[in-house]
Amino acid sequence: VVSAVAFHHWREYFPDLLMGYRANDFQKKAIELKSEQWINRCLKALQELWDTALSYGLNPELIKINTSLVDYLQYNDLGSAGLLVPPYTLAFLPAKIKGMRNQDDRERLRVFVAGTLMRADHFASLVEDDGQINLNEIESSIFLTFKDIKLKLSSLFNTSNYWQEVFFKNNTELQGETMLLVAPTGFGKTEFAYLWGAGKKNMLLLPMRAAVNKIYDRTVKLFSGDHVSLLHGDAALELYARSRDRNFEEMEGEQRKALELARHLAKSYIVATADQIAPAALRYPGYEKIFATLMNGALIIDEVQAYDPQAAAIVTHLIQQNSFFGGKTLLMTATLPPFIREAIKRRVDINEKQVIKLLELPDFEKVAESSRHRIRFISHKGNYDEVVEEIVDSAVNGKKVLVIMNTVKAACAIYDTIRSKLQEDECNIKTALLHSRFTFDQRQKLEELIVDNYMPNTKERDESPCIVVSTQVVEASLDIDADIMFTEPAPVDSLIQRMGRVYRRFARSWGNNAPEDANVVIMINTGKDEQKKKKANKEDDLDVVLASGMGKVYDRNLVVLSLVVLLSAFKNRALLETVDDVGINLDDKPWNSCFKKKSGSDKKINKSLSNVIYSIAKNTLLITEKQKMNWVERTYRLLEAGSTKLNLGNYLVRYYETLEMLDHGYCSDKRRDAMRLFRNVTDVPGIPERFLEEFYQKINNWIRNKSGNIRYIEMAVNILPSYIVNCPYRILEKIENSYGFLEIDKMIPHGLNGMSRQRVYDKLERWLSDVRVINLPYDDEKGLAYFEF
Repeated sequence: VVSAVAFHHWREYFPDLLMGYRANDFQKKAIELKSEQWINRCLKALQELWDTALSYGLNPELIKINTSLVDYLQYNDLGSAGLLVPPYTLAFLPAKIKGMRNQDDRERLRVFVAGTLMRADHFASLVEDDGQINLNEIESSIFLTFKDIKLKLSSLFNTSNYWQEVFFKNNTELQGETMLLVAPTGFGKTEFAYLWGAGKKNMLLLPMRAAVNKIYDRTVKLFSGDHVSLLHGDAALELYARSRDRNFEEMEGEQRKALELARHLAKSYIVATADQIAPAALRYPGYEKIFATLMNGALIIDEVQAYDPQAAAIVTHLIQQNSFFGGKTLLMTATLPPFIREAIKRRVDINEKQVIKLLELPDFEKVAESSRHRIRFISHKGNYDEVVEEIVDSAVNGKKVLVIMNTVKAACAIYDTIRSKLQEDECNIKTALLHSRFTFDQRQKLEELIVDNYMPNTKERDESPCIVVSTQVVEASLDIDADIMFTEPAPVDSLIQRMGRVYRRFARSWGNNAPEDANVVIMINTGKDEQKKKKANKEDDLDVVLASGMGKVYDRNLVVLSLVVLLSAFKNRALLETVDDVGINLDDKPWNSCFKKKSGSDKKINKSLSNVIYSIAKNTLLITEKQKMNWVERTYRLLEAGSTKLNLGNYLVRYYETLEMLDHGYCSDKRRDAMRLFRNVTDVPGIPERFLEEFYQKINNWIRNKSGNIRYIEMAVNILPSYIVNCPYRILEKIENSYGFLEIDKMIPHGLNGMSRQRVYDKLERWLSDVRVINLPYDDEKGLAYFEF
């Protein structure tokens, strides 16, 4: 308790105090403690706390200076006194000591006391500083019961017989217990989570902000906004944008209140991006607040397959720590790699009954055996000509065509080829290009155009053909329904997510709903890898590309293993009916030539795979929903099984090394560093040079209209989204003179002088400190063209 009080406001210099590096300062302070000044302070504290102490049955006379400790500190350091347990160095103790039962109990108590004290302290400051927040709004205890939620969902579904309620009716003991749920996209995992977490504070974590915003809306609609908080990096902007037409002063006050209550985890339902909560596993100073809140709460984590191995390991450890502190977790996902599943089962000690594979439940047998996708391969030589001809033909024949590439560069390249082909053939087909390198406003408009107009997932929609080219941004955030998809190779998880955007209208239908011709076409680039030309001795030594982003966006070996399993199923469809045996030996031909060898030559490994693909190019594979799950299972089992002769890379190594690092007590020095480690974000926000003068004038006019009384949230919502675009940091570092800095003086009106001018200057400098001028071309149709350099 003493340690919790001492360290609930952690400072970076605390380790110096504890390790004796500032012993002289302590000795001076100890001498001061004997002075009359400190005796008087102690008497004052005694007077203030006398009645409080008596009301709790405590002896107030114990409130006095510990003279023995003062004498000790005149000659020794604080750390040697044994009075305090430093929280962010305790984790570095050997795992064996940490694992002792009495240490576990003490750690739980410390985290509970420290975390609760932090929250109480922060709440008290919030109530004092913000006149709009009352004490009765702090830590809402209004939790809807299972019965309440069941009735709300019955009204939502217009039936009382829905699978989520039936499941918990038959498995009452699992409600609120730690569980893993694997269910296809669109089957109501979120509604399952509402019932699972009934009666407790819920934290719902998702990987992407767009998905968080949608789940927030659904949760507010079901439970009302009074009980729901939105928590992510742009939550303020999101809430503001939804209420632009209301009185600004009233709206700003309400939003500040909502954001503060969200930040302090006060509401019953908190919908957040995972980077707001998961980094607590890295034990940054103040992490105790998260686990103290979850000790009797419900943590819901959605779509773990969206994270890279490092982030997935952090999520795994978060689940383990939450269990250690007494919290419960529901991990729900469309696909779950078996190594993550088994790691969680071991660490949290859950049984098979707590691992729910929806398609294996009796009520879902027909859905499991249903199919809506037929797959085939197509090759091109890097110029996309062969592929584009099929893409355009599909659109001309009335289909809504989705094209997904792994990189922005590849997406723009194939989009240019498609546009040229359409002009050449004089075809009037609607087209759109979507990726992450547009300004925020333009990307939002493109998303709305695609979701609401081109490819809406609705029964009554315009069936006119279109071609939408995108990167993997469409995998999880856009609710669209295409007739056919052309996609680059990717890991099995991503491929299944992409397939989920095709024939979505049949997601819950029984039987074979797939067309006779393939509606999922995987594009293989058999062109030479020019980027490796310098390393090759001659042209013939160059390997083929296979797909863009290999080794950068996606782990090359995981992509190839995904294809190996799929290609094996082309030859033996029964392979995906079960996962009981390995079924594939990577050391056998032809697979042994598709990976780098631990010793010997490894040239043209992509070429070897493309040869296998060419041999089955005319074949198609009808795949059921169950077989997709088995495809995932087999791919990762192959990765885990490894090979005695082949080098399968370090995908799993990254996962297990991160887990081991956390097991041995890794602590992040700062919360923002922990968030950066989890997100692995390397983008720089900037304003393309083309928009610079227009941006300066826009800010100038805004300041003039506001007479210098400017607010960040107005600028962030009404101005910045039209100009800001994210650019990879590595690109700006690589290209000489590719970025510069904003000139604040050009934004401030000439009529603003003196203190007013300086105040506005300081605000703009602070608000725009991370924004750069990007000296790269920006195209309205293709976005930021950084890849051309």
